Amino acid sequence: MYNEREGGFMDIAQHKMERIVLSKSLVDQMEEDMLIRRHIERYALVRQYLFGNVLDAACGVGYGSYLLAKNPDVISIHGVDCDAESINFANTNFANDKITFEHNKIENVTGKYDMLVSLETIEHLEEPMVLSELVNRCEIKEIIVSFPTKKTTHYNKYHIWDLSMSDVKYIFNEYECINHIQNGDSMIMHFIRRNRSGYPEKKYLVSKLSK
Repeated sequence: MYNEREGGFMDIAQHKMERIVLSKSLVDQMEEDMLIRRHIERYALVRQYLFGNVLDAACGVGYGSYLLAKNPDVISIHGVDCDAESINFANTNFANDKITFEHNKIENVTGKYDMLVSLETIEHLEEPMVLSELVNRCEIKEIIVSFPTKKTTHYNKYHIWDLSMSDVKYIFNEYECINHIQNGDSMIMHFIRRNRSGYPEKKYLVSKLSK
């Protein structure tokens, strides 16, 4: 809507049948909202694959760990991040009996976990192979990671690498990629350890009917 007094378009989206009228500030606001929603959507999408004790590496302020913990197959979520302020925020807003947080670097994390989740992390790491060392040290059974599929290093100062699926398969070369999903401009990859044991039994109706 054009506001003659203000000399420009108001911050109201209007569908005019022939065209959609948006102001510059509203477009910027909607784009920012879309980027935030994509981050949330990735966590909501991958949580269906989780079980047991889950390590959320580079958990940030903890909203992702909170979303992952909503899967009833998850026993616990342990979020780790190298930024102390983010962990303080996470502990204040998202910690509970099922979710814990730790201020630590990936290369120093110890413990035993069933699954690793690390979304939009690899491109930030100076040495991505610390994730390979992590999954072996913590005896991880399954891995879910995501990373941008487009070139980002030329405009995002926090991104060190432009990655391909082959790069990520190399990092987790002792695992097999069983699924990959393109989500917006990011790729989600799901890996399992080749020699697997200790998996929870799945209950399918067909197995009961066949007895």
